[in-house]
Amino acid sequence: MTAPVPGPLPEATTTCLGKYELVRLLAQGGMADVYLARQTDLGRYVAVKVLNAQRARDAESCALFRDEARVVGMLSHANLAGVFDVDAACGVHYLAMEYVHGADLREVLAQAEAANAAIDYDCAVSIVAQAAEGLDHAHRRCAPDGRPLHLVHRDVSLSNIMVGHDGSVKVIDFGIAISAASVHHTEPGVVRGKASYMSPEQCLGDPVDLRTDVFALGVVLYELTTGRRCFQGNSDFERMLAVVRGDFVPPSVLVPSFPVALEQVIHTALAIDPENRYPSAAAMIQALEGVAALEGWTLGAATHLRMMRSLFGTPPAPWAYTMHDDATYIVASKPESDDVEVQIDAPHPPTRIITRRRFARGTESDVGDSDNHPPVHDIPDANDWQDDAPTRGRRSISRISYSALAAA
Repeated sequence: MTAPVPGPLPEATTTCLGKYELVRLLAQGGMADVYLARQTDLGRYVAVKVLNAQRARDAESCALFRDEARVVGMLSHANLAGVFDVDAACGVHYLAMEYVHGADLREVLAQAEAANAAIDYDCAVSIVAQAAEGLDHAHRRCAPDGRPLHLVHRDVSLSNIMVGHDGSVKVIDFGIAISAASVHHTEPGVVRGKASYMSPEQCLGDPVDLRTDVFALGVVLYELTTGRRCFQGNSDFERMLAVVRGDFVPPSVLVPSFPVALEQVIHTALAIDPENRYPSAAAMIQALEGVAALEGWTLGAATHLRMMRSLFGTPPAPWAYTMHDDATYIVASKPESDDVEVQIDAPHPPTRIITRRRFARGTESDVGDSDNHPPVHDIPDANDWQDDAPTRGRRSISRISYSALAAA
């Protein structure tokens, strides 16, 4: 397919890209924006990732975007968000992927902190184990001709692991993944990724393999189980320096009752030398299952579901309350603000304009002023768990059971 010349997202009362009708903006990033969209021919809802106008003018960004679609299209696993379609319309590059009705782990931790609670160990271990299942599938995947893809995600982080309100776990965003099937390859010495989650070799611009993703899973496990940033610093440089030095506070120092076996798993995953880490995501899964067996923990979707209901309740699907039969929506970002404004153009619009933070939300934090726009379960500000947020405090977070939280 020959793509048309890239351009900005068309401004129209109802914005469509091919067979996808954009409903609302879900998230904005440095490379692309993600919209909730309705696939008009099938009536299903998907997430549409749109390469933003600035990146669309850069050949390297376009190549990375196409690589993501090409590589993820070869994957099929319950713990990976699948890609359905990749195309260009009106000069805009986009890909359609599975929509996960839930929250990313950054949002989960922000919600738990707002409740002065902590994620139960069994739930944290189960989530990371399932994310590792998806990554292990990606690591082992071969191209149609049988050649190994040697796929490495390189961007595993809190914000790229989603937990659905149905208890599912999905790894998302292979936007900077590398593989043997990639047309575009990062030049040696070029660093890509989030400073707090990159492996030492990634920080140094050295070649990486699947053990880079194992390292990032270790960071995620640390943060889920302690409620604290693993690698601290006031800048990317300081955080990367902490990574390269292996400078982090042991979990048992933060939480004296921290399970010894679980701490050992974290230390192994976070080894500075890749040779001392788990050799694969599968090996890390085996270690996590061993800890669960030792502690008598039950892993699985039911554990995640209990957590999600205690923290978020049972929110309606985001498309269940936003659309009027006689209304159309315009999505417009405000670069000077962290908010995105959704203007409603309808014969009888509500009495206020709805705004939302730019962070991807598992549920919407919009509040309406009429019976047609009822209040929706709110999520506290997730600023404190931004992937690039500065060092957080070390105040203690009590371990409150989900049953106690639900009863509070």
